[in-house]
Amino acid sequence: MSTPERVQPAAGQLERLMEVVRPEFRGEEFYPPRDSRVFFQGECRIPSCERMLSYSVKQLCTAHYQRWVQAGRPEFEAWVPSEDAYQRHHRVIRGCAVTGCRRSMNGCLPRICTRHSELWQAAGAPDLDEWLATARYEAPPHGERDCVLPDCPWWTTGPGSALCRRHYIRWRNNGHPELPDDQLTEWFERLELRRDPYIRFHDLGRQVRLEVQFGLQRRADIGDRHTAPRTVTRALSWIRES
Repeated sequence: MSTPERVQPAAGQLERLMEVVRPEFRGEEFYPPRDSRVFFQGECRIPSCERMLSYSVKQLCTAHYQRWVQAGRPEFEAWVPSEDAYQRHHRVIRGCAVTGCRRSMNGCLPRICTRHSELWQAAGAPDLDEWLATARYEAPPHGERDCVLPDCPWWTTGPGSALCRRHYIRWRNNGHPELPDDQLTEWFERLELRRDPYIRFHDLGRQVRLEVQFGLQRRADIGDRHTAPRTVTRALSWIRES
């Protein structure tokens, strides 16, 4: 009489989830593709803004919705064009007005970089146009250094800095992580992704995280129900608090 073949137990739920949840859903953060109509319903209503919208009622991204609220919720149709003009003016990184200088403006004094601002102030802060008419760029003894970001045309503020002034300010305002130069480009790329709504899975148990990620994967695959990242983030907060 033959011995019956031993049946192996089925893999547990955790193992099964690890098998079926695809890599793009399994990270610490999930950045929905911009062309997904499951997770996004279009771009921000401000014409010069390229972020995906978060607040469908006003058709605004998170940043512009917050700016509208902080402005006191003014009449919306009048606010949109004025906000668009503000956005267009501030999104451009402008260079120093001193001929030959490729440092970006310092963000405080218009038209000149930090180094030339110091020279202008040392000269007694005369009329800026008159000072610019005679100002001449002189290369420092240590030379100039390009911003480490490949698409940035500006110089850094000195040999010890990897970033131009404007990118340095953005790095400083977003946690100023200590990273080697070769990792800064990737960090700024992730920062760009975070301009759109995304979902963080921090502080979730491994299985709970995979269950949520599997649910998002199924929503994406089926494609018939809008799933706003902001709503998922709120639900994850409830899970963490439970």
